[in-house]
Amino acid sequence: MVAPAAGERFERSFVPGAGTVSKTELALGMIGCAVLGAGVYAVVLAPAGSVTGWPLLLGGLVLAGLAFFASPAATPVRVGELGIIVGDPAEASRLYWHELRAVRVRAGQLRLESGQGTVALSLAVHAQAAARIVAEAGQRIGERLDVSPKAHERLPQLSEAEGERVPAARLRLAGQKCLASGVSITFESDAGVCSNCAALYHVGHVPASCLGCARPLAPVETRAAG
Repeated sequence: MVAPAAGERFERSFVPGAGTVSKTELALGMIGCAVLGAGVYAVVLAPAGSVTGWPLLLGGLVLAGLAFFASPAATPVRVGELGIIVGDPAEASRLYWHELRAVRVRAGQLRLESGQGTVALSLAVHAQAAARIVAEAGQRIGERLDVSPKAHERLPQLSEAEGERVPAARLRLAGQKCLASGVSITFESDAGVCSNCAALYHVGHVPASCLGCARPLAPVETRAAG
């Protein structure tokens, strides 16, 4: 089905918890604390203060600082009818479902491969978002989903309670062209979107089957703009 570009849509917003850390950051923190403790003992608590304790003290502080500052700011992920946004929705580009060439799990990452490159999401950090993406991709573009049963088992169980349901960011039509005809789309009223893979069409050039997902298409339905 082709739906009008205008209208209210929703997606789920996933923001990693502040307590999520990588193995590297955890290791740096643990080593830093150990070295810092040894330095404090050598300089302050040892019966005869040792000059060699100062390098340990400073080294421990440096490692602890690296562990703290190495932790990147939590990157939000949005998943919905139109596709996936990784980053701030006001700045980041949306990756539409029809643009995905493959969705894979490799080396602890969910890899989203498209003509623009590959977006990798750490399963340790974005487990819930990854589970939602895999579920949506399986329904919308199942032939491009390359996730083994074993990898499926490592993903958390999909839950409607996970991910805040928020209004989807509106489509950016400026500079967009009809996937079937190449005709530029200037006005929102001229645009239709495949409700399965979000492929964009001019209402006057809608094919019988979607070029993005091969699903049958019907004329653009009428619904109020939201």
